[in-house]
Amino acid sequence: MHLTGGQFKGRKIKTPSCARPTLSLVRESVFNILYSHFGDFSQKKFFDMFLGSSVMTFEALSRGFDVISCDIDSNAVKMAKANALEFKLSPLIIKSDAIRYLKNTNETFDVIYIDPPWDSSYLEIIATLKDKLNKDAIAIFECDKKKKPEVALQINSQDSFELFKEKNYGRCCLLFVKLR
Repeated sequence: MHLTGGQFKGRKIKTPSCARPTLSLVRESVFNILYSHFGDFSQKKFFDMFLGSSVMTFEALSRGFDVISCDIDSNAVKMAKANALEFKLSPLIIKSDAIRYLKNTNETFDVIYIDPPWDSSYLEIIATLKDKLNKDAIAIFECDKKKKPEVALQINSQDSFELFKEKNYGRCCLLFVKLR
């Protein structure tokens, strides 16, 4: 898998076979939308909530974000740490249940990228986000297009969130959320 932008554009990262990497078109779109929103990414904090292939972590690092990543799968964490060593980077990569980590951390973020296994429930994730987003922050949910109505309904049921953009890429759907 090759990175699509930033200082490491074109560099290859290794991904665990169990992961479902985010497509390059989707990654480019995410970071174009984030660039339109923030401009410069320096001093912005990015949380890759379900690390998986680690491609979103390295795309964010390549573009200048400070990154924290989390996954419960030890193979995903191990592969991400190996990639970080190869790139001579030191993001905080945590082996933990992502929801539990988010509930217990004092960190707040400018971007939270949420790409759990597609059969997951998003309700507990959504309920955890409110106090973890900085002013003008964006949470991005990646889900299966079949699950989009359910996830959108769960987001819209929360008074503190506004679903402001949706993008579809084949089977993949992105939902962009900000605080009201």
